[in-house]
Amino acid sequence: MLFIGNIGVIDSMSSLEFKWLDDFISLKELGNFSVAATARHVTQSAFSRRIQALELWVGVPLFDRTSYPIKLTDDGEKFVPYVEKMLQLIRETNNDFSQASLRTDNSVRVVCLHSFALNLIPELFSSAGKMIEGLNFSLTPSIQGIDNHFQALLDNACDIIFVYDTQGMRPSYLLEDKVERMLVSTTRIIPVMSPDLRKSIPCHQSLPYLAYSKQTFLYGVVNSVVGENRLRFEQVFETTLSESLIKMAVNDAGIAWVPTHAIKEEMEKGILIPAFPEKKQLEIPLDIVCYRSRESKREALNHFWSIIKKLTQQSKQ
Repeated sequence: MLFIGNIGVIDSMSSLEFKWLDDFISLKELGNFSVAATARHVTQSAFSRRIQALELWVGVPLFDRTSYPIKLTDDGEKFVPYVEKMLQLIRETNNDFSQASLRTDNSVRVVCLHSFALNLIPELFSSAGKMIEGLNFSLTPSIQGIDNHFQALLDNACDIIFVYDTQGMRPSYLLEDKVERMLVSTTRIIPVMSPDLRKSIPCHQSLPYLAYSKQTFLYGVVNSVVGENRLRFEQVFETTLSESLIKMAVNDAGIAWVPTHAIKEEMEKGILIPAFPEKKQLEIPLDIVCYRSRESKREALNHFWSIIKKLTQQSKQ
């Protein structure tokens, strides 16, 4: 069987991709391509192609697309126990072998935002002091495709994720019961500018705006505040990194919303100041949280998790 379309030619005997099995379960449970695609953090067109590729690999239609919600065909119903067995075996195999190499070592594999790697995590380690002695940390400053990182937790490819507690950085509801969440701290995203820029801008002139790129989660968070308050801005720069916005703001290029934990030094030196100190409604409070897999039994991770919990409790006292 061959399919010719915008993804080229697919042979029904091509290799099975394991993510198609999770796609199958998601569509079975949700009964809607759009909703299932969102839960799997892919576009609807990409999700549809993956389901079609799975059907071509199996050799029969698995879903009745004429019904609403979408239902399994008879062959699809027969396929369910096979998928469940395959997914269980895949995860048990991965868990057994990945845990075997990690069970006795003291490594903790951390994934976090870039700004966290530069500021939050070093401060956390400093606060922990001797409590983290003996642990070996591997830090990856990358949150691209957050669903992939949550899956990495479940697959034991990483141990802990630090993120903002925003809608775009939470696990899908299909995964939320499989991970454990802990509040680490709270920060604020505030508008800042350089003192020289404040002096140089005429009262009635549009303000130069340093923006987050649309693909970042902070884009929507900040833009909603900007829009609601009808600020007179002219965008002059955009980036995916808070650190770039901070540098541009320090260099008098414009106003930027950045996390307070990332600008402590700049604020103390006075090279950045609040852009609208009288308008507290323009400040955005955000919780910082961490996640780990509920099934992880690694002693190093359990020890580090208990340290974070202890430090969090101390900060509340």
